Amino acid sequence: MDIESKMKKTFILIFLVLGFCLAKAQHAITIKHTYYTMTYDTAQKSELIGFYVQTKAHALISMDKNQAIDRTSVATFKQDPLIADYIQKIITNQAYSDWNSANPTQKVDKGHVVPYSAMDFDMTAALESMYLENTCPQASRFNEHQWEQVEMYVLKTISPQYGDVKVWTGVLISVSHPKRINQMYMPDYYWKVIQYTKNGKTIEEAWLGVNDWTNTDTNPNNIVADPAHVKQVILQYYPKLNLDF
Repeated sequence: MDIESKMKKTFILIFLVLGFCLAKAQHAITIKHTYYTMTYDTAQKSELIGFYVQTKAHALISMDKNQAIDRTSVATFKQDPLIADYIQKIITNQAYSDWNSANPTQKVDKGHVVPYSAMDFDMTAALESMYLENTCPQASRFNEHQWEQVEMYVLKTISPQYGDVKVWTGVLISVSHPKRINQMYMPDYYWKVIQYTKNGKTIEEAWLGVNDWTNTDTNPNNIVADPAHVKQVILQYYPKLNLDF
C-alpha cells in the first residue's frame, strides 16, 4: 500500500471515530426560551437542566396574587415549539393520564423542571413554562410538598432578600436502568443549585431529592446537599454534560 493510500485510510478512520464521538456528545441540545434556557436530551427525550435568573422584581410580582398570572389562564400543557419535529415526543398529557388511571397508588405529576411559580410574572414566561418538555414524571407527594417548599424558599425567601439568584435545576435519569412511566422516563432525582450574593460574597446552596413514591418526607431541609456533591452526582449520570456552576 502506498503512502497516499495509507493516509486516506487513516483519514477515514479518524473521521469515523470523530463522528462517533460527536454523535455521542450531541444527545444534549440547548434551547433558549425568553426567560429560561433548557438543556434537552434527545436520547432520553427529557429536559436535563433548566437555567434562569430569579430576579427580585419578578419574585415580588409572583408573590402578589393580584399581579401574578393565574395558572388557569394558560390552560393545559402544550408541546414545545422549539423542539424539532424529528425528535420523537414521548411526554404527552395522555401518557400522564393513562399512567395515573392505571396506577392510583403510584401517581405522578407533570413535574416542572423550571417551576411555573418562578415564571408567572409575565404571560410569555408563564406559557413557556407550561411546555410538556419542561416536565418529567414526579412522584406526587414529593412534588407537592418537599420539592415545592424548595422552590418557594428560592422564590419567597432568597430572591426578595438578596436580589438576583442564578438557578440551575434539573433531573437525573439512569442511562442503563431508567424507570419508565409508560413510554416516559422517570427521574431518580430532582436537583437544584442556586447562587446569589450576600454581604459581598457568592453563596451557593443545593438540594438533591429522591423522586420516588417511597419518599414521604415533607421537610426540605432533609434534602439540602453540598453543591460540589450535587455536581459530582450529576456527572456520574451524565459525564459529558457541561455544567457552568
